[in-house]
Amino acid sequence: MTQQHVPVSAPAVCAMILLFHTFFSLCQTVNSDQESNLREGRVLRRNSTRNNSCKSCLDASNEAHLTGLVTTKILPIIYSIILLIGLPANGLAFWVLAAKTKKIPSTFLLMNLSIADLFFVLVLPLKVSYYFLGNNWLFGEILCRATSALFYGNIYCSILFLMCISVDRYISLVHPLMGRGLPRWKATVCVSFGIWFVVIAAVTPFLLQQQSSNYANVAFTTCHDVEVERSSDWFALYFLILVICGFTIPFVVTVYCYGAILIKLIWKKKDHRRVTCLLVLVLLTFILCFSPSNIMLFLHSLWYKQERHKHNQLYIWYTIAQALSSFSACIDPFIYYYASQEFRTMVKSAVCCCKKRNRQSSGRTSDELILNKSASLI
Repeated sequence: MTQQHVPVSAPAVCAMILLFHTFFSLCQTVNSDQESNLREGRVLRRNSTRNNSCKSCLDASNEAHLTGLVTTKILPIIYSIILLIGLPANGLAFWVLAAKTKKIPSTFLLMNLSIADLFFVLVLPLKVSYYFLGNNWLFGEILCRATSALFYGNIYCSILFLMCISVDRYISLVHPLMGRGLPRWKATVCVSFGIWFVVIAAVTPFLLQQQSSNYANVAFTTCHDVEVERSSDWFALYFLILVICGFTIPFVVTVYCYGAILIKLIWKKKDHRRVTCLLVLVLLTFILCFSPSNIMLFLHSLWYKQERHKHNQLYIWYTIAQALSSFSACIDPFIYYYASQEFRTMVKSAVCCCKKRNRQSSGRTSDELILNKSASLI
């Protein structure tokens, strides 16, 4: 038998290349930016030692970071790219899943994932304008809290729904007899509502605590950039629970489910190309998007008070990891494509209809031109 090549989606490859290129470009930019920040920080530190320190003043290294190249130029460009790709892609995905596909448990989970991504990309214009304005938040404390909560809520909603999709596929393909005896629709709806409830409860601290800050020595208002004083022990424990329950456990479950599905298909000598593509996309989403943000999130909170110099050095990488996690909103539509046969069919038919309409409109236009020329000759 001739082995068929695995079809690779060109947009998916472009998205992966863009993500890799962005990461390595940021690494080079950060190194040069950190050197300039260190020089500026030394000057500001000397000046601050001459004057009386005040509690409402921004730390010298944080000020150098907030006015540096990464936060004022690179990050808003990254978020703008994510907005331009994520909004139409997830809008189309939600429309196809909600209006054009059969209502089954797997599509219901995919629809919830697209809703989480849409909530996130809809607040990205606020984040883009914040960075383009030089880390100056002009939209008030309530929107600052809502934006921060939606940012982290999207991360953990995406992770948990990706885990549920993998479990649903695992039951259907590896243990189909067990799946027939389960009330899958009822279980899927209950699990989905449970995920939304847990995520809302998990991001409630961002809604209850002040996220914007004003400082005496700078002329801008930060939003979830420089942390206000809080109990470091509680802060570290809070993010440790998020990292373990919201990332580590779902990641292990997801890898196990897709690994078991792949082994089952290979053992039965069935076509496993689609599952392989889906597994690669999910692993890339976890490793490139969610892993850096969760690791940096915990280290950022762990070193906030104990080792302040490490916290300041890590802070710029923490903001970059946040930006990388946002790329999941661009990758998720490709996961829908490989996870649902009906979704693929509807997307292909929509594309074919658009091409057919374009050909028909161009044909009508050419016919009209010929008729106009004939009339002018008469």
